[in-house]
Amino acid sequence: MVDVTLTKSIMRKKATFILIAILISHFFNLLKAQEIAVNEKLAVEYFKQKEYEKALPLFTELINKAPDNAMLNYYYGITLLKNNHFKTAAKEALLNAVVDNTPSNTNFYLGNYFHALGNWSEAMDFYKRYKGSKQESKELEYDKYVSLCSKEINPFKVDNGDDKTVFTDSIKAPVKQPDEKSFPIPDSLKSEWFNFEINSQLTYHGINDFQSEAAKILFTKAWLTTSKNDSIVRNTDSLRKAHEETTSVTTRIALVQRIVDAEQQSYQLLHDREKFFEQARVKESGYWEKTDNEAMFQFISQIALREKVRAEQILSTQKKVESAPIPLPEAPLNTETTTQNAPEVKEVILFKVQIGSFLHGKLTPAFKAKYDKLSKFRKVEKFTDPKKYQIFTIGSFAAYKDAVLLKNQLVIEGLKNSVIIAFKNGERVPLQSVVKEAIVK
Repeated sequence: MVDVTLTKSIMRKKATFILIAILISHFFNLLKAQEIAVNEKLAVEYFKQKEYEKALPLFTELINKAPDNAMLNYYYGITLLKNNHFKTAAKEALLNAVVDNTPSNTNFYLGNYFHALGNWSEAMDFYKRYKGSKQESKELEYDKYVSLCSKEINPFKVDNGDDKTVFTDSIKAPVKQPDEKSFPIPDSLKSEWFNFEINSQLTYHGINDFQSEAAKILFTKAWLTTSKNDSIVRNTDSLRKAHEETTSVTTRIALVQRIVDAEQQSYQLLHDREKFFEQARVKESGYWEKTDNEAMFQFISQIALREKVRAEQILSTQKKVESAPIPLPEAPLNTETTTQNAPEVKEVILFKVQIGSFLHGKLTPAFKAKYDKLSKFRKVEKFTDPKKYQIFTIGSFAAYKDAVLLKNQLVIEGLKNSVIIAFKNGERVPLQSVVKEAIVK
């Protein structure tokens, strides 16, 4: 009996100790959270008062604890520039911010970044992306910087000193880099041809073009995210069709919830994909910033040669297809017998990737530029629908999965609004009406 009582006493003491430990841990976590909140408030206040030197160490500490926070990246990137630190860390922070819902002047400050480094074309590109109010543009002296950039005049003072004396650069900190052993590249991606723009001079066409292992893996993550999203989209289409067909109120309500959940998941995946793409660009650009111009020139020459070879191969294939004789059906020996025994004509279903749709064929300048570049390597078809929209498409596939692969590739190439459309016996039909049959194939 004594032993039982002693055991219970020990257990009560252990339980009490664990409870106290949990409470202490919770207390310190609460203090830490409060400290972070206070530091963030103080850092933002310094930022608003334009005391950027005081704000920098606070934002550096905050960004190291929450590297994915878009607004912290926004403040951190601008604060670095205001302290004349035009380093990779500033570019990465601003690019992390620009893909999220942050102030539109992020593009202006990215223009400042490239302007300070004498990269005139990149700077003008980001200056043009800025769409702020007249008042804000005046405060930022937008017209002044655009004019200076167009004249290739650099007004910025770039601090080339030791960054570590001012702040800890999260980009240069010795972190473990991912590699192919821990993140294998899918075989299907290894043979994929795409057009992925790194900067104004470099456009990659294959996964092995990447020189930075981290950039290669980030791009792969974006590519896999695209495939995952396509799967969710197909599933969502099936749910919508089921919702239309059922008459049960309970089932319809349940389906609506599943559709909403799937759409939210798809939105998040697309957001993640764009972030991975931007981060891949940043990492790869960082590699070339440390490389001499001669090495970059040789690499660009290699890519140009591959582009030429591929264009010639595509042109040769197209000529063979166009010149191939079309086989004519044999004339039946007995018309009456043939008619009676004629097999049932199968429906022909084809899938194409729509890359643009324009009323009365009025193309936007952005699409026209992409079309001019794309049409050199691919055969782009167009037709006008009953509503007077001119539709541009690429590819023609009997298998839905092949159309999906092409669409994924076109998204990587910058045609983010690409969608798959379906045709049955030459007539366009809703994708949902044939997609299940296509998947079975």
